[in-house]
Amino acid sequence: MTERNLGFIRLGSSQTVNAFFPGALVTQTDTYAFRTGSVAANVAISTSASGGSGVFALALFRDNDASGTLNVGDTFLPPGDNSIGSFHSLNRVLSQGNYIARAQTFSGTDTPYTFRIARASTGGANPLTTPEIQLGTIEQDLTKRGSISNDNSADNYAFSLDQGDRLNIKVKELGNLSGDVNIRVVRDLDADGIVDRNEILVKGTSTVQGNIDALSVGGRGDYLLQICQGQGNVRYTADFDLVTANQ
Repeated sequence: MTERNLGFIRLGSSQTVNAFFPGALVTQTDTYAFRTGSVAANVAISTSASGGSGVFALALFRDNDASGTLNVGDTFLPPGDNSIGSFHSLNRVLSQGNYIARAQTFSGTDTPYTFRIARASTGGANPLTTPEIQLGTIEQDLTKRGSISNDNSADNYAFSLDQGDRLNIKVKELGNLSGDVNIRVVRDLDADGIVDRNEILVKGTSTVQGNIDALSVGGRGDYLLQICQGQGNVRYTADFDLVTANQ
């Protein structure tokens, strides 16, 4: 097990660590300790396997004794992410304190991976480009439903478009219509896993009627729709309306 201490994560900052799990048929664990300041803010954490066939799990704990070492006295902060796939992520609003992120794998082959962490402003958009929900190439209209809250403060939808196609995206709040969502479409042009200012294509916010600005993007390439919490708990629908080149 490797223990790393990342220190204080400032608002608007990020850190990237290239790490490695050697092949072994036992559960292997790396931990990443960090601190946050007095402003409660969205903290995005991700792992991406860059080789091998590792099965990952990612979890977050409050480091109650501020030791930097994960122990039985630390508190698990749900939900974790043990889904199947190369990418895992957690997006959560964190108050001031000490925390530990835990990455685990069980694999018989060597598995290099990248760990990323970023801290946005309160109500700010997800600063990482982890493809959490992968839609593939959009070939027909789609509707997706989801929810965001302090425990899951952002959803990232990864999709691709063919040459000449355009996609109109409409997101609507459900239930309590209080204007608590912001959305944007980004492209990770430099493939560093972090949203840079020049990579934001379009963005919008919801109104008190629950409607969000419709976004439109087009052209061959890979895109990411980010649906992010402004405040509170929000359920939503996301409509992806495809306009093909021959329409």
